[in-house]
Amino acid sequence: MALHPNGVHHLAISTTDIKAQIEFFTTVLGAELKALYWMHGVPDTYHGFVELNPSSYVAFVQHPRNTTTHELGLTHAGNAGGPLPGGTMQHVALCVDSLDDLLALRDRIRSHGVPVIGPIDHGMCQSMYFAGPEGLA
Repeated sequence: MALHPNGVHHLAISTTDIKAQIEFFTTVLGAELKALYWMHGVPDTYHGFVELNPSSYVAFVQHPRNTTTHELGLTHAGNAGGPLPGGTMQHVALCVDSLDDLLALRDRIRSHGVPVIGPIDHGMCQSMYFAGPEGLA
């Protein structure tokens, strides 16, 4: 049997406001901040990790020259089916244990004033759409 990865440990997302990203993931989504430090070997750059479970994290990188430009179709899709250039993250999907947990999370997110669409049945999973701070930019 061929050796292959068994999951994603973390996804690093570039941001212009790491504090807002961490606040969204900890306060709204209920994740725990596990690490926040200067990025190794990169001056003036923060790197932070929020834990989804002990083997799954979302990381944020705030470099002083990260841009704040938001242009639909170029830097952001604007909707789930919108176009983006190759190499751009279209969306991130997070897991929960059950449909009841998904509905509870949806309600929690909405209670923080964040619009949520869904759940939507994709056959192999249920999903919902929402945008955090800067649309996760």
